[in-house]
Amino acid sequence: MKECSVSFKTRFLSKLETRLDEAFRDALAARVFSGAALLVSVGEGVTFAGNYGHLSWGGGPVTDATRFDLASLTKPLATVPLVMACVSRGTLALDDTLERFYPEVPEDKRKITIRQLLAHCSGLAPYRQYFFELVKIEPEKRKAALASMIMSEPLDFAPGSAAAYSDLGYMLLGFILEKILGSNLDELAREMVFSPLGIGELHFCPLDTGGGPEIPPARDPRFEALEYAAAELCPWRKRVLSGEVSDENAWSLGGVAGHAGLFGTVRSVFAVVDHLRSIYQGRAEEPLMPRDVVRFFWTRGETPADSTWALGFDTPRLAESSSGRYFSRRSVGHLGFTGTSFWLDLERDVAVVVLTNRVHPSRENETHRAFRPRVHDIVMEALIQ
Repeated sequence: MKECSVSFKTRFLSKLETRLDEAFRDALAARVFSGAALLVSVGEGVTFAGNYGHLSWGGGPVTDATRFDLASLTKPLATVPLVMACVSRGTLALDDTLERFYPEVPEDKRKITIRQLLAHCSGLAPYRQYFFELVKIEPEKRKAALASMIMSEPLDFAPGSAAAYSDLGYMLLGFILEKILGSNLDELAREMVFSPLGIGELHFCPLDTGGGPEIPPARDPRFEALEYAAAELCPWRKRVLSGEVSDENAWSLGGVAGHAGLFGTVRSVFAVVDHLRSIYQGRAEEPLMPRDVVRFFWTRGETPADSTWALGFDTPRLAESSSGRYFSRRSVGHLGFTGTSFWLDLERDVAVVVLTNRVHPSRENETHRAFRPRVHDIVMEALIQ
């Protein structure tokens, strides 16, 4: 779909804005989050964008400059594009196994492939609280220690036999990218993905976490004075987090990891998604992420048969999908634990980015689960009805 006409946009927005305002007003009243940002794209460009609520309860308003903790959106926005670049360069193959990068890996994990890590079918556990032990280790030794901890974990199932979302797999992918490319993940993402696209509002927030969890860490001065949506009142760190990654394992690694740590505005998230969409559609050329690679990564594999995962991107479930009732099966997207998401319908050429701080002040808040599909349904109903 090409850039929408003025008449279409007027009709679409007239149906959309009132319902969206009502949905976000209801969510704020129910304390689903203190603040949110939304962007909708139909065809090329931004069709609608809005900011709602406040940076924290009682804080200043959310603006176009507000950075949200993107949590697991780090995976498709930073880690996976870097994997795409390595695959297109020939420095990494999807069927490379862990033993190429970790010769000492235990026998049960030797044949886990990059493909399986990307598609969450490696058998590695979803999550472990490594941070309690990591903070006892000197910061410069924590990556190696964490890799060893992951290698020592028993597998939940035989690699390739099932699918289960795993942060552990993306922690390893981050380490592997650093081994291959010879630099820290935040620098790689900036130099190879964000800067070439002119995106300055998408970045990791490196931290000096050597003092332990209860000592507020020193931050990179480039990111110190920016406007952040608040995250949770963390019982481990004993403070409300702002510009400090919520995920404790990523925090222990200095705020930079393959599974979490990225911060950004709603427009910066859209910029990466839109660029990949342009490559997929043949409207843009990108040597590091060519069209055939993007298309392959966005195609759901045949095994495991019941998985919704493509390579680094999710696809809608048949029922009760976070994308709502109308996104086609030819859609890709991802969720973030903190209340962030994007969904892109490749059939209807519609993208929706929703950023919230639903973990403020407590990550026990689960009310966003009903809110997110409601927003997607409102957008699609305005489009198709």
